Order: sequence, then structure tokens, then C-alpha cells
Amino acid sequence: MPRIVYLLPNSGIATGGVKVTFRHVEALVALGYDAVIRLLGSSQATPTWFAHTAPFERSTGVPDPDDILVLPEDAAEVMAVVATYANRKVVFCQNPHSAASQGIGRLPRQSQARFRTFMACSPGVALWISRFLDHDLIGTVPAFADERLFTPAPKQRVIAAIPRKRPEEFHAIRHMFDRLRGAEPAWRWEVIEGRSEAETARALGGAAVFLSLARLEGMSMTILEAMACECLVAGFTGVGPREYATTMNGFWVPEDDTEAAAHALVHALTLAEENAAGAHLMRHAASVTAAQWTHAHFIQALEGFWRDGMGVLPGR
Repeated sequence: MPRIVYLLPNSGIATGGVKVTFRHVEALVALGYDAVIRLLGSSQATPTWFAHTAPFERSTGVPDPDDILVLPEDAAEVMAVVATYANRKVVFCQNPHSAASQGIGRLPRQSQARFRTFMACSPGVALWISRFLDHDLIGTVPAFADERLFTPAPKQRVIAAIPRKRPEEFHAIRHMFDRLRGAEPAWRWEVIEGRSEAETARALGGAAVFLSLARLEGMSMTILEAMACECLVAGFTGVGPREYATTMNGFWVPEDDTEAAAHALVHALTLAEENAAGAHLMRHAASVTAAQWTHAHFIQALEGFWRDGMGVLPGR
């Protein structure tokens, strides 16, 4: 059985993409595959902001010729080197915007053509690959809102937000929201920054409302995690989540329209305060949406990709 080696140039950043990479490897090991994360650089540390059991190694050397290399879509320098290797290669695409601007899209066309096997984090990302990249195989292994951790709790009058990708928009929305609603002593903001996965899950579980500040996403686990926690979601889709965002599961606004986002947030708070049929229906629609992106579905798709798409069986 060949080793499946996920290359990770930067494990130190707290992103969903890093977390999903670790989830892939720990799931493959549990399924009986010989899989490992290769941290590119001797000084890299494994993440501490989420719990994981994925094995890892630190190396910048040439991999064994039988290793199957899984590369992130946004690492142009690594891809330029690996393009010359004879190893079987898979590009794991979690964000088409990063793929085009920071990764495979930065390579010369002849180098791009050496990567023809792709694994996408959503059907929408798979379709993007089919339109813009040379390919022989495109498999979809959806990311997930971990139903083992992200669950609803008794709701408090809390507005949760993760402003990392839109700090300026966050402050603008808060200003306009305050002008629209006036003083809101009954409501509290929960700004989630530098939290562990478990702490984030607890915060979203108790929050009645989530302000989505998604930007240039592939599929946005954060939105789905808020939906799994049955928050009333208002704000931006971040483009990629348009494939599951509906008028039933959130108050969605055009990208960058902060005034519309402030009004959407007011609508979400009003609905939460009324706590009538409309709020229950939107929470239900959100949880139904999140249930289409579960850990159980992820495991099934991951096993199918490696067994049926790549022809690799566990334990062989």
C-alpha cells in the first residue's frame, strides 16, 4: 500500500483549511490507510487550537517514489518543485480564489498540466476546477460542520462574529447597527478571535445570532458551523456558500454591502426576539442545511475517493 502524504507548507495559521487537512489524515488512518502529514520545514509546529490524532513528520527532502502526494491548491512554490517529481499527485482544492491567485494559477501552463487529479471540498469548487484547470479526475470530498462538536445550546441574546477576514466591514456594520437599533443593553457581542475549536463551538452554540463576515470562500465551514448550532445567520456568503445559502436559512446580502448587512442583522435580532414560528423555521432550515455537510458524509466521500477514484485500498 502506498503512503498518502499530505504536504502542509504552513501549519501555524489558524484556518479551516489546515484543520480539514488534519481531519483528512486522521480519518484515513482510522480507515486503515498509511497516511501522514508532512510539515514542510523543521520549525513548524502542529496546531494546538483543535484536537487531532493525525500523524505527522517534518521534512523538506524528496519523498519516496511510491508516495502519493496531496498538495494544497495555494502553494505555488511547493507545486513548482513537486511538478518535476514522478510521484502520483493530488491537488486538494479548498478555495478556488486562492488556487488561481496564490497556487496552481501562478504556475506556467506546462507546469499546471502536470497536476491533473483534484479533490474538491464542495461540488461548487469541483465545477470551478472543471472550467479552469486541466484535469483527468475531479473528486468531491466535502468539508463538514462537525456534528460531534457543533450543536445548539440554550440560546442567549448574543451576536457572534468572526471578523478575521473583514475587520473593516465588521466595524462599519457595528456602527450602522448601533444607529439603527440604538442602545442594546439586552444584547451582547461575542467576538470570536484566537479561540480553540471547542471554545468556538460553545460560543456559537449559545449565540442566538451569527453575523457572517465570510469573504472569498470555497464553502465556509464557519457558516455551516453556525447553522449546525442553529444560529440565525445574517451577512455575507463569501461567494462559495451561495451553493447552499437560501432565503430560508439566512439573511444574505450582496458582497461588500455593509449597509445591507447592518439591516440584515437588525432583521435577525428582531426575529430572535419574537421567537415565533419564523425564527423556528429559519433555525430548522439552517440545521437541515448543515446536516448535508456532516462528518459522516465526509468519511464516506473520502473513502470513496481513495478507493474508487485513486484505486488505493486500505492495508494493501
